[in-house]
Amino acid sequence: MYDFYYFALVPEKNEKRSLEFTVTLVDDDALFLETLKDYLHSVNITQVETFSSGEDFLASFQPKDSRFIVCDFDFGTTGNLNGLQVLEEVRRRNASTPVVILSSQDKLDIALKTLRSGALDYFIKGNESTFTTVMTSILKTNEIFKLKKDKKDFITLGIIGTVLFSILLLASYFYR
Repeated sequence: MYDFYYFALVPEKNEKRSLEFTVTLVDDDALFLETLKDYLHSVNITQVETFSSGEDFLASFQPKDSRFIVCDFDFGTTGNLNGLQVLEEVRRRNASTPVVILSSQDKLDIALKTLRSGALDYFIKGNESTFTTVMTSILKTNEIFKLKKDKKDFITLGIIGTVLFSILLLASYFYR
């Protein structure tokens, strides 16, 4: 099944992906961060930044940032923010920023809690499909952002067209 996603979603060689946001990876596991970043680069998703803790990420996060956040749930050390707390702070600052939570914990209650708190998705780390599902979520969200942008552009063009038509109509009425 995931072979289908790979062939459907992986671009041709040298084809750059244009994302509407920067992909932000937040995880305390440096090897996992680099491996996921390398995987995303291999499918031409190059707008990627990494942070090793929720605190480091939140220190740089601005409400107007255009980001897609992939955040670990458990940073493994007591006293640091966990993924749910990072998600809640992101929601407090900017409710529309998409956040995906990754976790090694295969617990339904944690997944439901993060989804109810506003996570876009919840994926289990360590599955062979983890990277593919993260990539798929990024690309689907990017398409949604593009559609919203196109809708705004279409509405703007419609308003401009209506104004121009009205001006031409008035001009033709007065210059008969």
